[in-house]
Amino acid sequence: MAGYMTKLNGHVYEGGHAAGEALHNGEFVQLNASGEVVKTAAAKDMVFRIAEKTALWGMPAVVLNVTAVGGDEVFFVEAEWDVYSHTMYDETKYTTEPGTLVRMHRPLVGEQLIMTVEQALYDTLTEGQTVKPAAGGSVA
Repeated sequence: MAGYMTKLNGHVYEGGHAAGEALHNGEFVQLNASGEVVKTAAAKDMVFRIAEKTALWGMPAVVLNVTAVGGDEVFFVEAEWDVYSHTMYDETKYTTEPGTLVRMHRPLVGEQLIMTVEQALYDTLTEGQTVKPAAGGSVA
């Protein structure tokens, strides 16, 4: 997966929690009982409207407008690339390893993000449809 915030109301990022599992940019995450960051374990009540179906780094992607935040504490991973790694920048291969601090943002109403999705899911989505974060860090 890959993705990033495209419109922000506030540039507030969490960065004080460590990954409890390998995480990628463009995934929805939550804190577990130990305070570690993990992929969403179940459907959440945050709501997005699909603004556009597109591609990102050659993979199917959707542009999502945040329409409701809900009560669930859901974050979107947008980790920074290591500029000293001397490797080609490719966000689809960037992973935040377990135990590493995670840069994540809690989306707010009026913000927008882009994220890659599996082809099978992409084929079922339509522009204007609403979706929510789902188990595994994607949307449904």
